[in-house]
Amino acid sequence: MVIRVQAKRAIFKPAPYDTRRGSRGLPSWLILLMVGILLGGAGVLFLQASYGEKRLSAAETQKLTEELKNLSVEKQTLQKRVDEAQKVLDTEVHTRDSQIKELTGKLTKAEGIIVPLREQLDVFAKTLVFDPRFGPIGISTSQIIQEKNSTKLSYLVWLLQENAQRPEFKGWLELSFEGRYANGRVETVTLPRIEVKFKHYLHITGTTDLPAGFTATRTNAKLMAEDGKKQVTWRVLPVVVK
Repeated sequence: MVIRVQAKRAIFKPAPYDTRRGSRGLPSWLILLMVGILLGGAGVLFLQASYGEKRLSAAETQKLTEELKNLSVEKQTLQKRVDEAQKVLDTEVHTRDSQIKELTGKLTKAEGIIVPLREQLDVFAKTLVFDPRFGPIGISTSQIIQEKNSTKLSYLVWLLQENAQRPEFKGWLELSFEGRYANGRVETVTLPRIEVKFKHYLHITGTTDLPAGFTATRTNAKLMAEDGKKQVTWRVLPVVVK
């Protein structure tokens, strides 16, 4: 008995690293990946176009460049003006400091002259005659001169308190000049009141213009209280024409 063995057909089993596989096209996973990349890129471009910064055109870019250039020129001009102003300010500050220094020196020099003069006035005030008949505050002495054939008149009046320890006096001095014109008409010329304030003594000096053709003969000096109503003291003072 003869037994025939039929050869089995070889079954194809692809090996995982076999390079002899036939071409079947792109895998589906690669196609999906590429489609995803394309869709993602399109989405990014859409978002940039819709919500992102807009790109400038050539004309807009040129316009912006010109504006930037103009702003740079304006900035340089302003900076130049600021520098010039600062330079002027520095010069003025230096000039002011020099003036202050000069005036301070003059003031110190003046004080050196005034202090001795004030001491001499204090000594002179002690020699002034005080008339107690008119109260503790009086008009001590005077020198009133009118220039001959002129309207100019100068006056010097000393006010004095009997006691240097008395409170400071505040009030008003009123000067009235009695006289006559060439035709014989008599008139009194009264000056505006002078505000006075003094502790022990005070000398009042000044000049005034009298009416044309008027010659003063005497002066009525009145010392008024601070309210300007109450008369504290008065004196009749001579006028010298020379």
